[in-house]
Amino acid sequence: MNKYQERTVYISIVALAFFLVLSLITHNWGFFLWSILPVFIVLMSTFFTNRDKKENR
Repeated sequence: MNKYQERTVYISIVALAFFLVLSLITHNWGFFLWSILPVFIVLMSTFFTNRDKKENR
């Protein structure tokens, strides 16, 4: 993994942890459940963008 991918993974983990704590405090699981899909999309776009750039070389 390069620095960009590593940083994105760390930020995604922090974002999920934040929404998990928020959901535990408020007992409203919508915060956590609605944060899973955007984080997943960001992670997949990070890894697939890198793969596409390597294939075009």
